[in-house]
Amino acid sequence: MEKHIQGEEVMAIFKPEDNGSTGSSYLGVVEVGIVGFEDKANLFEWADIFIEVELSIKNSEYTNRMSILGSLDKDATGKITGGSVLKKMYRVFDAIGCTAGLTIDGKWEDEHGNEIDDIGHFLKERYCTKGEQYVAYLYKKKPKPGKKVYTEVYPRLYPNTAEGKAACKKDTDWLKSQGHIKEATEADMIPDETSSLADSALSNL
Repeated sequence: MEKHIQGEEVMAIFKPEDNGSTGSSYLGVVEVGIVGFEDKANLFEWADIFIEVELSIKNSEYTNRMSILGSLDKDATGKITGGSVLKKMYRVFDAIGCTAGLTIDGKWEDEHGNEIDDIGHFLKERYCTKGEQYVAYLYKKKPKPGKKVYTEVYPRLYPNTAEGKAACKKDTDWLKSQGHIKEATEADMIPDETSSLADSALSNL
């Protein structure tokens, strides 16, 4: 609407409508797709598993990365006996329908026993999606003192359905109550500082 004051043409002030929403639509239970995988285990001596999953975010031009990383439990001969990272990895693999995995000797194989040279390439060829077929939990992770606050993706995927969203919220609420997910507070929001990839990766442990 235009207003006329003493013969001059003046444009009316524009104010955007308040739709009542608060916070970011890119945090919490978010619809995601898979656009890439990369195996980074060889970059860090401590990482027996380090699979980085690049996720598309609904209505965003940017992607986020979900990391499945950690060391494995092994016996005196070097055979794998367990490790919490295995549970996280196989939960993601189950969600995307992947039946590949690790042998007790630490070799990647498909369900037919064929050895996989590059697990990142293997996954990228088969399990990227068109659109956001999953949901995941994104949050601002509580940083170590003096470090930058990062957006973290908890390493678990659910179907992009009403049931999947409800399951994601239920599980992450429990993980937060148990201290497994620690979210940043306003006091943690400090000026950006340079941080190496190793610092970022270690903060996930």
